[in-house]
Amino acid sequence: VRVNLCQVVEEPAINSLDDLHMPSRTHKASITRRCVASLISAASIAAILTVTPIQAAEWRIEPLIRVAGETDDNANLSTRTDEDTDISGYIIDASAKFAYASELTTFFVTPTLRSRDYGDPDYDSDDQFLDFNFTRDTQSSIFRIRGSYNRESVRTAERADTDLDIEDPDEIPDNETGRVFIRDQRELFRISPSWTYRMSDASSFSVDLNYTDATYDEVFDQILSDYDDTRANLSYRRTWSPRNTAILTGTYRQYNADLNDDDVTGAGINAGFERELSETSRLKAVLGVEDTDQGLEDTDVNWVGDISLTRRLQTITLLAQYRRTINASGRGFVSVRDSINLNFTRRLNERISAGLGVRAYQDSGVSSDAGSAGNDYLQLRAQVTWNMTRTWSLEGNYRYTFLDRSVLGESANSNAVTVWLTYRPTPIIRSR
Repeated sequence: VRVNLCQVVEEPAINSLDDLHMPSRTHKASITRRCVASLISAASIAAILTVTPIQAAEWRIEPLIRVAGETDDNANLSTRTDEDTDISGYIIDASAKFAYASELTTFFVTPTLRSRDYGDPDYDSDDQFLDFNFTRDTQSSIFRIRGSYNRESVRTAERADTDLDIEDPDEIPDNETGRVFIRDQRELFRISPSWTYRMSDASSFSVDLNYTDATYDEVFDQILSDYDDTRANLSYRRTWSPRNTAILTGTYRQYNADLNDDDVTGAGINAGFERELSETSRLKAVLGVEDTDQGLEDTDVNWVGDISLTRRLQTITLLAQYRRTINASGRGFVSVRDSINLNFTRRLNERISAGLGVRAYQDSGVSSDAGSAGNDYLQLRAQVTWNMTRTWSLEGNYRYTFLDRSVLGESANSNAVTVWLTYRPTPIIRSR
């Protein structure tokens, strides 16, 4: 499976000042930056792997092919019933996970190709994804690089879908806008290097950087904007008992969007703790403040926080989270987002499992006089999976999505059903 990371999309010509679409001035430059960053990351990982000891090393290749039938009674989340778009079609999804593991090093990269065909060019799309993760763990420190590249339709990219496969609350994205009525594609590149140094058995210090770059093929003026967002964290962790760890973190961020001439900067501090409730359950609670500077606009210091509970048993997985963040997205500005995420899965027997998921958020302005900055969003998901054999499975998904556009004072909802047939062959393993 091959994915072209450096695909360049030509900018459309502007025939007159009345053209509805406004191409991004930095579109090609942004793609070039992502190409360079991707190639540098790949070269760095290859170099590190070259010097990694091959003792007890193992390569795994895990291919996956899925096909699905899907129907959605309001695919563009229109607030007007006479403009609802009911679509039905099929999806083909193919991926392969290439994973490496040794005593000190783990690495995987997963390219994915996905094609959607609804018999309507406004909704059909060919999407590409690439995820990678490299970790080097020594006795004194941990070095890690995580990254992803997504090129997909705005209709699906900007919708905050629940993901029952996510087990880490920090992996849940928070940059969606809910603006899914635009037919074009979005490219999103993320890279997150981090370094943790163990000063003793009880304390550690870590530095991590999170960089996001998003571009849109064609966007309507003042609706969606190309942007980049950089966040840096300095953290100190101290374990004061076998089950309790204190956390202190300083944060800095810079957000830049084509719609605004001024960069948005912010700095903050938060503190909290993690508690191992049992061998299978963990509680994390963090609370702090963040000061945001949006150029000429007066802003307030806002409180931020994260309270999450994870529980993993032999047949049950639970993730529950409340999070308050300063949110960056393609709307051209930052906002305060209060979000709730809930995932619950249970294996009913050896072949059948079921899951429920909830994603909800509410946006508001970063200053008290800014008014509402975005949307109220809710999605409920129900899933049932039947493992027919070791390699074949059947999965049914139902999603109810509700979006209240506070600026317009109107709301929309949709019901979507997807049935997946998955073929997962036996992984190919090479050890040495």
